[in-house]
Amino acid sequence: MITVQAALKRGQSTLFYAEVDTPLLDATVLLGEALGLSKEQLLTSPEAPVQEEGYRRFQEFLDRRCRGIPVSYIRRKKEFFSLEFYVDERVLVPRPDTEALVEEALALLDRRAAGSQAEALRVHDACTGSGCVAIALQHSRAGLEVSASDRSPGAEEVFRLNCRRLLGRELPFHRSDLLKQVPGPYDLITANPPYLRDGEVEDMRKVGWPEPREALAGGRDGTALLAALIRQAPARLAPRGILLLEADPSQAAFVRQRLLAWGFQEVEVVPDLGGRPRVIRGRLP
Repeated sequence: MITVQAALKRGQSTLFYAEVDTPLLDATVLLGEALGLSKEQLLTSPEAPVQEEGYRRFQEFLDRRCRGIPVSYIRRKKEFFSLEFYVDERVLVPRPDTEALVEEALALLDRRAAGSQAEALRVHDACTGSGCVAIALQHSRAGLEVSASDRSPGAEEVFRLNCRRLLGRELPFHRSDLLKQVPGPYDLITANPPYLRDGEVEDMRKVGWPEPREALAGGRDGTALLAALIRQAPARLAPRGILLLEADPSQAAFVRQRLLAWGFQEVEVVPDLGGRPRVIRGRLP
């Protein structure tokens, strides 16, 4: 019977020759998932035997990873902001950089709440996908009134599932093309819209990239949905309401200019975990 250490070595080798970027890390995570063990349990028990059924599951996981399926889709889960979200091919896998969007939103909301005795602050997350931003905000600040929207029926299903799993209830959801069908007014609107260039996405799809096209493609130059959100937001924000957007670092200057052109004030660019310009905010008068 094969041991944990031997299974990891074989898995690492398989993924290395399949040109996976992080073969040892992926093999460790997938073996742990197959056996129902944590990374720490695996690494502290290298000589433990791997049962036949567990090793069969591990080989199935390796085969899917070699075909380009992300580890998060194989495991059907992804940690984001210390919460474990369900994910599958209907939604984008949450990225660590998007935690900068949540952190900035919480900082803005805390400052707004400290200077006001008004009712609960209303927050809306557009292009919500798995719901990672909206749910992380609600989980972190129970007193907020958080809602979300997306145009994808599949995303709505995943969002509702994650709400029930992580919050014990469903947050209000609107099936909407960006902000067109959401009511408002909101004190804060967040969005991590698709911002890749259409050509990039087509190249990714040709090599089998499994994430949904509509969660990736942002138009010819990647800025179409960002620009549309900036145009639509003033009608959905309360006075002094804030729009908070995630974009590619190369698009930050464009987003800043568009916010200023549409009358937003106090426009600032906030770096992500790697120090790159990632989150852009603006406030209405």
